[in-house]
Amino acid sequence: MFDFAYHMHRLLEDIVQKVPLFSHIKPHRILVSCADARSHGDYGTWAQIYPMKYENGHYSIRERQGSKIYLFKTDRLKMGRTEILYIIYFLMPRFQNLSYFEKLETIFHELYHMSPEFDGKLRVVHPRFIFHGLSIKEYDRNIRYWVRQYLNAKPSSSKNRFLEYSFRELEEKFGKVHLVYIPEPKETLRVMMSHRKKKKKLKTV
Repeated sequence: MFDFAYHMHRLLEDIVQKVPLFSHIKPHRILVSCADARSHGDYGTWAQIYPMKYENGHYSIRERQGSKIYLFKTDRLKMGRTEILYIIYFLMPRFQNLSYFEKLETIFHELYHMSPEFDGKLRVVHPRFIFHGLSIKEYDRNIRYWVRQYLNAKPSSSKNRFLEYSFRELEEKFGKVHLVYIPEPKETLRVMMSHRKKKKKLKTV
């Protein structure tokens, strides 16, 4: 049996050790999950990242709209005593059917979304175009550069060899591919009324 999450974690450890851009990342605080691709074609989403904290760095955030305050909240997730900060979802079998280089691009793409502080938030690339900057093409070009840096750093073949196989080839080689499906953490919403005191107008004489 091939344990996808286990082998992906080993690969993440190798990437973090060999790519300075990702040296701040702690793989043991990342959960690897799979999700069903709606179609088995090659096109569509290949992976997604779920940050455990909001942009304010907390597990809750308030948003005011008129007289209402919306309180969004997620629960802290732990594995034993370890607090989980990110979940990466790989859409299967679509992800595994990519080329070797495309798989690495996808993994690097999701890792780069993690904040430089590795604190459960997403990286802000641009004040307006938050997650990918002014150009998604430029974003992807930078990702490909770091993938090549990793490949030039003599990556561990024992940790990334599984990227060479398609999903069917993994099944043929190992008999079964074990995929862990972790539900997205539930987000709760509470609506409160704002009780702002109205300022008294000064009387003019």
